[in-house]
Amino acid sequence: MGVHEITDVDSTVPVDETVQTESVKSVSLPIEGMMCAACALRVERKLSARPGVSSAVVNYATDEAVVRFEGKGASVTDLIEAVEQAGYAIHSAVAETVLTGVDAESNAELLHNDLLTRNGILSVNHSRDADSIIVKVSYIPGMVRSLDLELAFSAVHGSEAGVKVDDQLEAEAVERQELRYKKLKNSFLLALVLSVPVALVSMSHGLVHIPNQNLILFVLSTPVVFVAGRRFFVSALTAARHGAADMNTLVALGVGAAYLYSTAALVFPAFFQAAGQDPEVYFEAAAIIITLILLGRLLEDRAKGRTGTAIKGLLKLQPNEARVIRKGHESLIPAESVRLGDIVRVKPGERIPVDGVILTGDSSVDESMLTGEPLPVLKSAGDRIVAGTLNTTGSFKVEVTRIGSDTMLSQIVRLVQQAQGSKAPIQQLADRIASIFVPAVLIVALIAGIVWWFWGPEPAINHALLRFVTVLIIACPCALGLATPTAIVVGTGRAAGRGILLRDGNAIQTTGRVTTVALDKTGTITQGKPIVQEIVAIGNRTTLDVLTIAAAVESHSEHPVASAIVAAATAQGVSKDEASSFTSETGLGVSGLVERQKVFVGNGEYLAKNGVSVDQLDRMAAWDSAGYTTVFVASNGLLIGGLAIADSIRDTSGSAVQNLKSLGLSVLMLSGDREAAANEIARQVDIDRVVSEVRPHEKTATIAKLQKEGEIVLMVGDGINDAPALAQADVGMAIGSGTQIAIEASDVTLMYSDLKLVADAVRISRRTMHVIRQNLFFAFIYNVICIPIAAGVLYPFLGITLSPVIASAAMALSSVSVVSNSLRLRSFN
Repeated sequence: MGVHEITDVDSTVPVDETVQTESVKSVSLPIEGMMCAACALRVERKLSARPGVSSAVVNYATDEAVVRFEGKGASVTDLIEAVEQAGYAIHSAVAETVLTGVDAESNAELLHNDLLTRNGILSVNHSRDADSIIVKVSYIPGMVRSLDLELAFSAVHGSEAGVKVDDQLEAEAVERQELRYKKLKNSFLLALVLSVPVALVSMSHGLVHIPNQNLILFVLSTPVVFVAGRRFFVSALTAARHGAADMNTLVALGVGAAYLYSTAALVFPAFFQAAGQDPEVYFEAAAIIITLILLGRLLEDRAKGRTGTAIKGLLKLQPNEARVIRKGHESLIPAESVRLGDIVRVKPGERIPVDGVILTGDSSVDESMLTGEPLPVLKSAGDRIVAGTLNTTGSFKVEVTRIGSDTMLSQIVRLVQQAQGSKAPIQQLADRIASIFVPAVLIVALIAGIVWWFWGPEPAINHALLRFVTVLIIACPCALGLATPTAIVVGTGRAAGRGILLRDGNAIQTTGRVTTVALDKTGTITQGKPIVQEIVAIGNRTTLDVLTIAAAVESHSEHPVASAIVAAATAQGVSKDEASSFTSETGLGVSGLVERQKVFVGNGEYLAKNGVSVDQLDRMAAWDSAGYTTVFVASNGLLIGGLAIADSIRDTSGSAVQNLKSLGLSVLMLSGDREAAANEIARQVDIDRVVSEVRPHEKTATIAKLQKEGEIVLMVGDGINDAPALAQADVGMAIGSGTQIAIEASDVTLMYSDLKLVADAVRISRRTMHVIRQNLFFAFIYNVICIPIAAGVLYPFLGITLSPVIASAAMALSSVSVVSNSLRLRSFN
């Protein structure tokens, strides 16, 4: 497994020996060097062709490839090789640790062997530095967590000392993007400074003339073409070596043709004069085209960077440090060094750095980043808290229960990244066109050049060259490649900011097309926990007596009805004594001794079984018709009263249903509850269609029936019993407070329990798809109109042609306009 001997010289492990081939479901790979949609498609095809790869999606807007596997899957070595065969590279990061002491060599060997068993490790290098050994690890961010590397380093240290690991992946990605932007900006500034005098002289139409003018234009434009524009020629050659063509091919051919023709006219003017041609030069075209394309790329890169602000905003919520108490000593350490079971102190005004359970102390916590609720929530011992939320007033200690990628914040970021790296089905049309676009443009450019050369006006060769160059320059597939992914990145980010996590592009597209929304009742429309709605007392008893006695017995029970009664008593400030001699009969009721009186609390059957008549409770019929659960209370063999128990409707459910109807959607309620209870809830929130007393498989059958009738169904639920229906629906939407099974079965997750988010999700999806269609229209219509004009079809009729300079400006603006149109989603309300 590579080189094990430790010497004074770096020992690099070959890539093909550093990566295991264990089966993984999917990986995300950061791709470097892509410049257009054709680049992304080429990488995508290479990755998809690898054995074991079930699908590969390459997102030009995020510079990321998401590869999914089937069976054993492909090794990371295969994936790297596929990307390199396409002419691009996978970004890697470096981590290192310093080993000292007598065991340094053996520990380095252990670390070396351990790391080589991990997916995503590219190489392990050893080198000596005085009495220490430095171990450097090259790895793929996103596949290898820095936390895992830190743990591996700590294992050979026996402590956490001496560990040096790269920063978080997102911070690294931002730094990489900023560096790329800086290089691009420097290239643009160089091109701009040299191109301005070239443009002034060349386009003055004789008003500005200097000796040896063409030679000076040559000297000024050459650095622009081959220094500032070097990236285009290098990328074009790389693509050509792999038998492909992309946007860089078009630019390199167009600019190269203009530059070489001009250079030939400068060096060999007599040749052109002998052929009856005026030896004109087009150095300004070559220089200005490079400058304008760099400007467009600069604006595009800046706009693309702004599309990922949602993830950056989420990651900023994670504090960098945590106050950890170990062995009685409190210290401030990096948040990523926190371990499971650690005790962390959180002071007032600090963001909570971990997911955990409060051990001691209490405070109000601002959870608006998760719930959208503006008011802080009171938290005390035993309550769960999550990383990124804000502690407002008190101080408390937390036991860490989740770290790294298991934290809720990390899961949210992962879901958003997954959605932003996906493709909507509508993208397939753009992909098919982009795959044949560049070869088609080359053919059109050649045909235009030949036609103008043989049948165009004099000087024919000049006109032929200009038409050839102009077609190549204006026909850029960037706008086509950016049309869908930029809108998805911004749309999913905007949705995440509203508490809506869309799983992928397919979920976005389908959510925007739904016609029917099916709502589960319990935990979705309602709170999911029963409360006491009404209390009736009989004889000389008061309602407070009934509640006090019932709570004394029910305090021993964990049934939801018992919890509702105890909660009502607590809210009333009842000082209750727990009953003795407690007994329970499942599904019927409970009994016990309260102040030496035998008390029964339960349904009518239970009380009748124990010799107590319930006929005196005249509210029973009304409660039954309202869908309430009636709980009878008897003491010493006599009925003393009853309680009406029912689930409560969420405050926003009624207005949420109205919002859905205002969008033209049909709303249906599915419930396993009895008909009376379901109809009463439906009446209160104004739902006309109710299907009650249905089991999980019957919910699924109901949705399937609607789908056969041509409906596109969105199902909203929160429980395990909703999972089959969520999977059956065209779009499954899980309430964030629901079970993990329901969330896993869904396409969309609502981060907090507000049904208004359902309508918001539909609106955002519709708006995102509207923007995508606009982008595709702009991209298509731009090429449909501009390429023929660039080829010169209007010249015979109107005498109109398009200059290469104008073409390059239009090409740059096309990409910028598509990205800018997508960015409008950021202000969507």
